[in-house]
Amino acid sequence: MAVTSMAGRAGRRTSTHDQLQTLQRVATEIVRSLDFDATLLSISNAAVDVLGADIVGIMSADGDRLKMMTCAGNRNIAAARFEAGRGEGVAGIVFETGASFRLDDFRTAGSISPDIRDIAEKEGVRAALGAPMLASGQVIGVVLAWSSRPAAFDEEDEEVLAGLANLAAIAIQNARLYESAREAADRLELANTALRQQYDVLAKAAAMQAELTQLILDGGGLPALVDMVARHTAGDVAVLDAELGPLAVSAECDDSLIAQARKQAPAVRSKSGHVSASVHADRLIICEVSSGDARMAYLCVQVERPPTELTRLIAQQAAVACALALTKQRAVLDARTQVRSDFLWDLLEGKIADTAEAALRARHLGHTLPRKLRVMLIDIEGLESWAHAAGGDADLVDRRRSALLAEIERLAAETGTARVLSARRASALVVIVPWLEDARDARRFAARLVMGLAAEAPELRISAGVSTCHDLTADLSPALSQARTALASVADTPSRVALFDDLGVSRFLLAPGRRADLADFVRGALGSILDYDREHSTHLLETLDAYLAEDLNLGRTAKRLYCHPKTVRYRLDRARDLTGRDLTSQRDCFDIQLALRMMAALDIAPTASAKRSAP
Repeated sequence: MAVTSMAGRAGRRTSTHDQLQTLQRVATEIVRSLDFDATLLSISNAAVDVLGADIVGIMSADGDRLKMMTCAGNRNIAAARFEAGRGEGVAGIVFETGASFRLDDFRTAGSISPDIRDIAEKEGVRAALGAPMLASGQVIGVVLAWSSRPAAFDEEDEEVLAGLANLAAIAIQNARLYESAREAADRLELANTALRQQYDVLAKAAAMQAELTQLILDGGGLPALVDMVARHTAGDVAVLDAELGPLAVSAECDDSLIAQARKQAPAVRSKSGHVSASVHADRLIICEVSSGDARMAYLCVQVERPPTELTRLIAQQAAVACALALTKQRAVLDARTQVRSDFLWDLLEGKIADTAEAALRARHLGHTLPRKLRVMLIDIEGLESWAHAAGGDADLVDRRRSALLAEIERLAAETGTARVLSARRASALVVIVPWLEDARDARRFAARLVMGLAAEAPELRISAGVSTCHDLTADLSPALSQARTALASVADTPSRVALFDDLGVSRFLLAPGRRADLADFVRGALGSILDYDREHSTHLLETLDAYLAEDLNLGRTAKRLYCHPKTVRYRLDRARDLTGRDLTSQRDCFDIQLALRMMAALDIAPTASAKRSAP
């Protein structure tokens, strides 16, 4: 708001010609100028000139009040800050009625408020004239002229001021339109800038996606993928498996990233298959790598500065590419494993034509069959209970068996043994072990393998049966049968490992399909003694076993059992009476001794009263 001196006040109004020229000039300025304040000042000065007024102010409506926007000719700041409500003073009356209003003398007017009268006295004005600024029938402001002379304004002045008020209304409307247009332009510019930035981010992300996809198609593995992500994000990158073990890390990555990722990763969960980038306080971005509902890995990126949208997009796209790489790797591995398993089971079940075909198929799988080998059959108990406790299903059991098979191969490699050939079918895990002709070497190898598996999975019960050393043939079913027979005798071995070499005569008793008959034989020979010992808490079976073990020597038997020879004689007589066997007969003694060995092999407990089959 500009203030002019009293020297610039006009003493008399201008001619009609001069008034028209002034209005034309003001109208021209309104059309040409975009400076709102300068235009209002020009209107105020023009009103001073054409009306011979001392002070002219332009007031704008703000709700139910008028506020001075610009004022020309005033001497006091109060005039420049003047406000009026509806019906308050000349300006308020114009604001309320929407029509021009003229006041000839403040001193004689009774309706003027003390505040307005005070301003008028300080400025030395007597008369006032107000005209409304109209827009769409609404009063948007008032042009107010004051004069130091009483009755200084007439009807002609009202028309002139009304014209200036119309020009002021046009100026305000133009200013508002211009301001709206400028704000809209600013908003459009901001939106356009945001769109350009978003386009740049998406373009870079699309280029990154294409580069990652091409990397996977070209056979690039996880190491190449993390190096590419590290290059584009200028950060450290690591891929951890579902158990938070490192699969691949970038060149500059250290253990701190892996440690932080292991703390934060378990809380990361993808929703509806969407890969989201979880940003943590330490500027660590973690994306879950998944295939369907199965979590495969975690992609972790640690940057020096707060991550941008582009950085998060790159991490998300890298997680998708990582899932593709792992899925491809898993598919290839599963296919190879399936082919290898089919070949191995064909070999073990005698479905291959000859040894030459077996060797050829093995070479296609990257294996060389040894000339001599052993078959190792591994039994795992407790998998279903473990999966149930973990809230899993059959798929979880299947994945665990596959993981245990991979662990078997790793443990076998650590023993220094030549590469083994392993496979699984349903619950059966089988390993072809090269050479190990010496039973002691085979025993140590199998025990070390079972101990390693037990340490890896203490919640499971693992047993192994090993065949004798066989020459390579197209039919290894006899070796598989031996491994099964050895596995059936594991119950008597603390190490949970049994070699067919160690079974002795028991190997002939554990042949598949004979166990029920053998159990019947044991019951027929020793059933009465088993029942008697159970009912009377006696030790006839133990005495009989010791007597045969001491080659029918009564004294050594008594010493072995820490009892008197008469006690031994009494027990033997009682056993003779119960079984009807003559313990002086070689045939009867052999039958009883054979039955005792069968009972141990078939795991028939001394307290059993009913026939039981071997496990």
